[in-house]
Amino acid sequence: MAPNGPRKGAGPSTRNTRASNGLKPARGGISKRRSNAAAKIDRDGDLDMDAPAANRSSRKQKRDDSIPTAPRSSRPAANGSRAPRPTAKAQQIIQRVIGGTSGNVSTRLANGMAGGGRAPKGGRQVNGANTMTLKVEGLMSSKAAQNEGGGLKELLNFLERKAQSIAKTTRPIRIKKSHINGDFVYITTSKEDGEDILKANGFTFAGTPLHITDTSATEDQALSSDAAGIKENLCNVLSVRYDPNAKLLNLSALGDDAILNQIGFFSSGSKPEKLFRALMAVCDGLFKTPQEKRDAVVSVSLANNNVDDVSQITSLAETFPDLVNLDLSQNQFKDLKALRKWQHRLMKLETLLLNDNAIEASSPNYKAELVTWFPRLQNLSGLQVRTPEQVAAELAARRPKPIPQHGADFRDISGIGEGFIKEFIGMYDADRNSLAVKYYDDQSTFSLAVDMTCLASSNTQRSSWNGYIKFSRNHTKITHLGPRIQRMFMGTHLIQGAWQQLPPTRHPDLATEFNKYMIDCHPVHGLPDPTGQNPGGMDGITITMHGEFQDQEPGSLITATRSFSRTFVLGPGAPGRNPIRVISDMLSLRNHSAPATSVPAPVPAPAVQSSEELQKQQMMVELSKQTGMNSEYSKFCLDGANWNFDQALASFHEKRAQLPAEAFAAMP
Repeated sequence: MAPNGPRKGAGPSTRNTRASNGLKPARGGISKRRSNAAAKIDRDGDLDMDAPAANRSSRKQKRDDSIPTAPRSSRPAANGSRAPRPTAKAQQIIQRVIGGTSGNVSTRLANGMAGGGRAPKGGRQVNGANTMTLKVEGLMSSKAAQNEGGGLKELLNFLERKAQSIAKTTRPIRIKKSHINGDFVYITTSKEDGEDILKANGFTFAGTPLHITDTSATEDQALSSDAAGIKENLCNVLSVRYDPNAKLLNLSALGDDAILNQIGFFSSGSKPEKLFRALMAVCDGLFKTPQEKRDAVVSVSLANNNVDDVSQITSLAETFPDLVNLDLSQNQFKDLKALRKWQHRLMKLETLLLNDNAIEASSPNYKAELVTWFPRLQNLSGLQVRTPEQVAAELAARRPKPIPQHGADFRDISGIGEGFIKEFIGMYDADRNSLAVKYYDDQSTFSLAVDMTCLASSNTQRSSWNGYIKFSRNHTKITHLGPRIQRMFMGTHLIQGAWQQLPPTRHPDLATEFNKYMIDCHPVHGLPDPTGQNPGGMDGITITMHGEFQDQEPGSLITATRSFSRTFVLGPGAPGRNPIRVISDMLSLRNHSAPATSVPAPVPAPAVQSSEELQKQQMMVELSKQTGMNSEYSKFCLDGANWNFDQALASFHEKRAQLPAEAFAAMP
């Protein structure tokens, strides 16, 4: 029989309350607390004998003296007084109970799946595979039981502090959940913390020894038989609703399912999310491999379940990430926010039905947005949004490809570019000060950017960037204007000062090792005239040089090989100085990798192997570029997705908050 509410006129229950002198309160009349009756309790719940007997102000004493110990119905109300009002939180709780809006399954799933997209905090599951439930005995017989709140807070603080002291660890011990049941206190904590709390068994709390036992195994054994019966019933539900010919799992209108109603699922107080998690868990157990699951289930229908947010059915996307067809019609989706959690999921979805949902009227342009979420989507609510040819073209465009190289494009003007490059390489290695004086003036600029996300060749040892990182102006890392300006060196003297602090280098000989370079040269117009006689600007050239060099760390003298790209803008010099000057010099450094040139490699690897390795390397580079992860974690992510780029990208967006800081490229 369900418990009834309190009788009319009854006040709050006094079942677990005690007077300050340890006696039960009288049923009628008004009793006053004595000023010396409240004893001071220390953090462990023990009686503090040195505390003063009375330490309250006269105002607080007057207020305490008026506290009744009997129900309000047994005493007359004062003339002109007003009954105390319940708090806002109490009003909300009462309204949920009376109005039936507390998420009861019988009102949600039996009539469909109504309710908000997120379960209330108090209803979320705390117990799990990595938690432990402990039973603590001794609180009710301790002196702390007389405290406000029954001494529960003092007991929890005592257990956390004592367990940390016994374990001799700096790691804080945390109790996640607790409640009193009869003479026992049940606490839920992690297994690691639970093992340490068990060591406090037998310690004295507030004058009473504690007895702590682990009840997790007992609860699991009691639930095992019931869980087996539920699993069998859910298997029957899935078997009835599965069409092997169409490869369709029909989970529509679950509130009308005869088996679920027969086992009383909708009256057991279970949440709708729990039902879907249980169904998906059973589905996972039916298939041995992901490929077997993909072959067996191509389409799923969740129509007519009154779902209003995909967070209620998020386990579907986890169990069937490669789903092709999904029916969500006749539900309660009102806007795109209700679908947002699936933006980076179900990347192979081709058909999505949202007919008879409120989103059709409230968000008329929702289709244009959903097309961008699902790259393979072709049929949206019965309308074709892409053709198979368009899907293939878009997917091909998204796959990472190497930049096509057709050899150097060197369009020089009177041999100026060639002469500059030959002289620059030798002087930069041997005499940087003279190089700066000859080609750079007060308006010349130099900047350096370090890109540590690029993959290094397999035979190249990774080296430190300490000699360069403080000068790096990489805009993806340096995002504020002030530091960007500080790392732009303008004028001969500032450029000389920066070059003197950079490690010494040795470039390959341009004449004998030209295959280690790729150099482009193009004319450019509209450069500033140092004399000011040509408002329209002067002609010049821009040179882009890709190659490698060796440097030596000043402290350790370790030699490292690095790849670089350097872009020069050359223009006419000022009168009385060198006829050619460097207007802009931008140097970009990265981990060493073999240059992609038109010169054939000496002995190529087997075609299949080299092509596969190259494709994997390109995928790692692209994933690192899009996510900001370093090459090591990019490889881990792709390995976990069986080198499926789209799935690896979706997995990154899903697990991004759980990744450690070292998973991302180091900030300069």
